[in-house]
Amino acid sequence: MLKRTSFLAVVLMGVLAAGCGSGGLGASGNSVSLDQEWQLGNQMAAQVAQQMQLSNDATAKAYLTSVGERIHATTPLADRPFTFDIVNDPNVNAFSIPGGHIYINAGLIAQADKADELAGVVAHEISHVVARHVIKQVETQQEIGAIGAILLGQNPNGLQQLLAQVIAGGAMARFSRADEKEADDLGLQFMTKAGYDPHGMLDMFQKLLSLEKGGNSSVTRFFADHPGTQDRINDISGRIAKMGNPTGIVDDPAYHSNLKDRVAR
Repeated sequence: MLKRTSFLAVVLMGVLAAGCGSGGLGASGNSVSLDQEWQLGNQMAAQVAQQMQLSNDATAKAYLTSVGERIHATTPLADRPFTFDIVNDPNVNAFSIPGGHIYINAGLIAQADKADELAGVVAHEISHVVARHVIKQVETQQEIGAIGAILLGQNPNGLQQLLAQVIAGGAMARFSRADEKEADDLGLQFMTKAGYDPHGMLDMFQKLLSLEKGGNSSVTRFFADHPGTQDRINDISGRIAKMGNPTGIVDDPAYHSNLKDRVAR
């Protein structure tokens, strides 16, 4: 993940300072409208596209988008545009930025053996956007202290420099365990409504935890960015049980031919 706190805090504080005065803010997400968030996200996504190597495989991207849109359509933000991109990075990770931009690393796709496992990750990242976790995180920091504002569009060089530093610095700041649990819970609901088997999310986390315990360095970043391991697996398992252990799409031949196998080339 890109570093949410250092980059987003500075950029988003510019929006907050410009639109909300200097008063303290609660972490409600209400200080930034959805229109503002989507405008901000589009500008950030343009910078990500310049700074990170995104896949230009139209077939692979179309399949990822089809999975993402199927899940996105079940959310309260179904009327807002979302985008789904593959990052050509062998490390296992995924991240989202405000405004519905979802990024899945090629390394994660390589580890997702079934369509429902990929769907679990995509649903989790979509849920971070739906719950507006980044916006709320920045609002909380605004209460702690003032951060210098970069007014979007007025200092593009500064924005590019910040993003370059963020990418060089590595992972995004961690979400809280509460945020991650909420994204898991919402993600399970959304992927189930979309017709996927929610056990895919459980299977994916169990697989990645097993890889980490086995010393696979490619998953180190994932667990650094997604706090909680066995506890979250237990929570996901319990949540699925409370849902009545629903079933759905487990795998899809097109997942392998149109995405997984192409990314592995």
